[in-house]
Amino acid sequence: MEKKMEKRVNKSEEASSDEEHGKKNLDLEQRLRHKLSIPKVYDLMKSIDGKRRKDQIIQLLNESGFGGMVHICKWTKIHTFFVEWVVKHFEKENMWIRLSKTDVLPLTEEDVHRVYHLPMVGEQINIKLCSEAAIKRLRVELGLDGDYSPFVKAAELEIRLNKMEKPKAWVKGAICLIIHNMLCPNNNSLVSLHYAQVLEEASSYNWCSHVLQYMKDGLQNPEVANPLADFHFLMINYMEKMGKRSPFLTGKYK
Repeated sequence: MEKKMEKRVNKSEEASSDEEHGKKNLDLEQRLRHKLSIPKVYDLMKSIDGKRRKDQIIQLLNESGFGGMVHICKWTKIHTFFVEWVVKHFEKENMWIRLSKTDVLPLTEEDVHRVYHLPMVGEQINIKLCSEAAIKRLRVELGLDGDYSPFVKAAELEIRLNKMEKPKAWVKGAICLIIHNMLCPNNNSLVSLHYAQVLEEASSYNWCSHVLQYMKDGLQNPEVANPLADFHFLMINYMEKMGKRSPFLTGKYK
């Protein structure tokens, strides 16, 4: 009798264990996943060293307001728990992350500028206003076919930039990849060329505001599986504000 009871208890424990295991697997499947690729930005910046006109490329990056990107470190991982925590505590109406009932962490243009040194003054970016002519011009500069498609596969653009020796075109293409992989990440493998018109005078636009607006739009739904925001910036900003500066975040802390 005791053996039968023992078997029932064991089966019950096994069933309970299976349920817990299944729940854990489900939790893992449902975890939020960001769409950043910081190593790609790092590799892109490191590739400048192999360019014949390296100095001119760096000068153009600085003039465009993206010179800070050359200091990106090869930071390979953003912890899932941080992404989940941000999505849960982000309050888009006020553009801050709630730390507690009484404390919040505001997200400002000054913060984005401090982290990346991106332009913080100038016109607001509205990629919907980009003309077909500007897109076509950029496609030609990048060595793509001359149609009006506002997208290009990320892998194809990477190959083009790897072979390219024209500084001005390289910088424009590189900025498109930086936006795609980090500043304004998206859910597919297509890089947007809607920035073509803006890139003709990149430094005259408020990129810090654009990064925050994209974040506001991408984090507005707490149920989204792939939240669209620059979690690299969010992590650095959080650690700096909380007095937890890490040497692994950006090159300027080496």
